Amino acid sequence: MKLEVGTIRSNMDGFNRIARIAKETRNMLLDSIDLDFSGCRFFEANMVAPLYVVIARLRNELNDVSIQNVSSEIERILKKNHFFTVFNMASIPDNNQTTLPFKIFKLHAGEQFYDYLESYMKGRGIPRMTEALTKRFRQSLVEIFLNASIHSDSASGIFACGQFFPQKHRFDFTIADAGIGIRENVRRYTGNKKVSSCSAINWALIEGNTTKTGRQPGGLGLKLIKDFIRMNEGKLQIVSRFGYYEFSASGDAIEKMDHDFPGTSVNIEINTQDTNSYCLKTELSSDDIF
Repeated sequence: MKLEVGTIRSNMDGFNRIARIAKETRNMLLDSIDLDFSGCRFFEANMVAPLYVVIARLRNELNDVSIQNVSSEIERILKKNHFFTVFNMASIPDNNQTTLPFKIFKLHAGEQFYDYLESYMKGRGIPRMTEALTKRFRQSLVEIFLNASIHSDSASGIFACGQFFPQKHRFDFTIADAGIGIRENVRRYTGNKKVSSCSAINWALIEGNTTKTGRQPGGLGLKLIKDFIRMNEGKLQIVSRFGYYEFSASGDAIEKMDHDFPGTSVNIEINTQDTNSYCLKTELSSDDIF
């Protein structure tokens, strides 16, 4: 079976295109799927994390997934970020240090995920932060990872990738899992089987709401990140099943997607034109970001 990938960007259309591939291959077992990149004019490299959600599910059903007709430019960037190694293709050096390599983490690999951030999330156009804020920012990303590891039931693990776009003045970092999705978690917790994907995301974003049990950490770990994104004029996107949420300095919105994305993806987009320096208010007088 051949499927056109199309142009993939970090927006609702890009996630819908990936979700469409999931829809068209939903019941495939012991089959072959060719992902055709001939119509792909641009592929924002951080989006390999949600794309691999679909690939991982297909491979779990013993399907053979291959790629074809990739342009030399897209091939080069997906070799730089190590994504093509999952297709047994060699990587190439990222001499310009614009990528955070694609990585598959086991569910309980929180320490390895933090080490990954320590190793790669430096520079890449990220605005200046004090050491204290840098640590808190990375801890917030780890909270997103831990939330996925505890609540996703993703048999394939958790996937991460990042990309610095110097000409577009953006840095995007994406964490994705092939799990049950926020909707199913909220349905199980509330006992309401009619909760929609959009309503579930809204519920999960309300401070204090969590599906945690016992001493497990709860919430999406997004408060500090949203505070920073608001001032940085960046963007935050959460996609889970049919729900697409986007937050920016101008506000937030949630929409229903055309297709079912089989998991959850969180993308953080940082405005790299921002020349401000950031610190925690605790480093001055209060307890939040400044």
